[in-house]
Amino acid sequence: MQPSIRTQLVTLTLLTTSALMGCATNSASHHDDSPPLTREQAIGTWSLTDGQNELFNVIVSSDGAAVSTWWKGEHPTKGERGRWELANGVLDIRYSDGWRDVITTNSLGFGKLSYAPGLAPKAGSTDQPTNYGQAVLLTGAQLPFVGVWTIPGALAGAKYEVTIALRSDGMAMKDIDAIKQGIWLLDSGVAHVYWADGWHTSIEIAADGTSFSKSWKPGVSITDMPTGSSAVRRALK
Repeated sequence: MQPSIRTQLVTLTLLTTSALMGCATNSASHHDDSPPLTREQAIGTWSLTDGQNELFNVIVSSDGAAVSTWWKGEHPTKGERGRWELANGVLDIRYSDGWRDVITTNSLGFGKLSYAPGLAPKAGSTDQPTNYGQAVLLTGAQLPFVGVWTIPGALAGAKYEVTIALRSDGMAMKDIDAIKQGIWLLDSGVAHVYWADGWHTSIEIAADGTSFSKSWKPGVSITDMPTGSSAVRRALK
């Protein structure tokens, strides 16, 4: 049976607390005498906040690609895609929509400066940012699941694919159906997404790295045969 709304909210609170406990220390500001950010520190999944203080994540890959779960843009659940570089000990992430996130270090941890299109300076600049906030390097069991996931549709082709975004605070968003919000949690290594419209999606990562998804329509127990299942992939570029 699917959990009640009260149970889901309690679980979300516990998940959020756990996520914060599993993160590296952080700070919003940067000082010139702070140690430079290393490549080993830069590569990973970051938790940042936007101008409305809403959390989103950015996956920084070793090949120079970056993918965010910021779903307020033109392509909501697909997030932002971009490239990054490490210059003068500063992580400079540039997205294709023109926005830029600059992550720095200080004596307490990490801070983030964001620049709107047309305002973004070179990495390490002291120009006034559009907004700023904390930067947290994510760790823990949820790490492989946070990000943007693509689920193939019944028909072939990218336009039939479904994308869902899972944030490290337990919130989820999909690009299909009238009601798109949900929450997610881990249970025995499987990510379970409980959508507000009654659908239920699970994502499991096998030992060989392949990922699979199952879905159940409203009213169907997850102990019953799933409504649909397929291989899925996590967007890393």
